[in-house]
Amino acid sequence: MNNLLLRFILISLLLLLVLAPFAGFAPLMLVLLIAGFIWFLGSLLQILLFGNKNTEPDSK
Repeated sequence: MNNLLLRFILISLLLLLVLAPFAGFAPLMLVLLIAGFIWFLGSLLQILLFGNKNTEPDSK
């Protein structure tokens, strides 16, 4: 779940950089934002379809 949270934070930071009023690299940041959304949605779909594979089995 931490991986999904990290990706959400990165997407929000990319969105903030794209919407900055003096962003000189706005087209490049837009491409990175689109790639980030695809990356985030892929991770979200993987968790929804296959479950979270990062969990450790109970050692009890």
